[in-house]
Amino acid sequence: MKTKHTLSKLKTVVPNILTVIILTAFLIYLVKNLDRYWQLLNLSPYLIGWAFALSVLLMFTNGLINFFLYRGLGVPLTINEGFGLASVNSLANLLPFAGGMIAKGIYLKRKHQLAYTHFLSATMALYVCFVAANGVVGLALLSYWKLVDKTNLPILLFIGFLVMAASIIVLWLPLDLDLVSDKWQQRLLQLMQGWYILVKNRWLIAELVGIQLLMTLIFAARIWISFHLLSQNVTLAQCVLFSAATILTNLVSITPGGLGVREVIVAAVATVLGFDADISILAVGIDRLVATLVIIILGTIYTYVLTNQAMNTSPSISES
Repeated sequence: MKTKHTLSKLKTVVPNILTVIILTAFLIYLVKNLDRYWQLLNLSPYLIGWAFALSVLLMFTNGLINFFLYRGLGVPLTINEGFGLASVNSLANLLPFAGGMIAKGIYLKRKHQLAYTHFLSATMALYVCFVAANGVVGLALLSYWKLVDKTNLPILLFIGFLVMAASIIVLWLPLDLDLVSDKWQQRLLQLMQGWYILVKNRWLIAELVGIQLLMTLIFAARIWISFHLLSQNVTLAQCVLFSAATILTNLVSITPGGLGVREVIVAAVATVLGFDADISILAVGIDRLVATLVIIILGTIYTYVLTNQAMNTSPSISES
């Protein structure tokens, strides 16, 4: 029991410590190089306005995924609820323990009686589909640059996006669960259960993947704005590649909101394409700042709205 209590405390404390370290290091670096970045800074009200608008639009499209997914699972979710769940999920993920999934699961169970197992398994399977779709986008862009533009690109980029695209195979592979631990057996069984739920409606999968690709484009536009706020001549196609790779941020939740993880992913891809890693990290930081302001505003509003809706649900209905 003592060991479990210690591990539980570490899971809470470590993200806080890492967040403080990352933010402190970033601020120190920023102060030391303030003159350089001040010269690059292009505070265009037009671009800043679009950055906020795209952050709201991205949240809305995320809400559409909630709407179509849970409708497909038999939940009579409204578009407003889908948008609200996306906002609350994003706000809760800013907490040290990344409670977005927990908050969403509790609401769907309380308000719409959606079983936790169906919720978790469908979400896991859908995430694999999204990773594979983004991998295909990355491979398509890299292939175009290689074959049409004759651009020399590192093989590691191709391998990375190929692995992402191939991840969909996991949903079809025959697995010998005796070879893995009990914990991973449970996760793999949940994943397969979620896939069986989704595969019954192939049109639903196509809709959700289509919305995910739209989100990839919207986030790419946000990154494009952030780079141009730093006077960087980056193309939208390059930003689509950055955006496609950032879906992997969800695999690492050691810091609130994937702080530092998304920045490292974009910086790694950007560096391979010839951009400065430090400027790339700062660009993602600017995007994160704008998005966080939007998340706090929308998340706070919808936490109040959805909490009231869930609390007003008839107990006799929620317990049936």
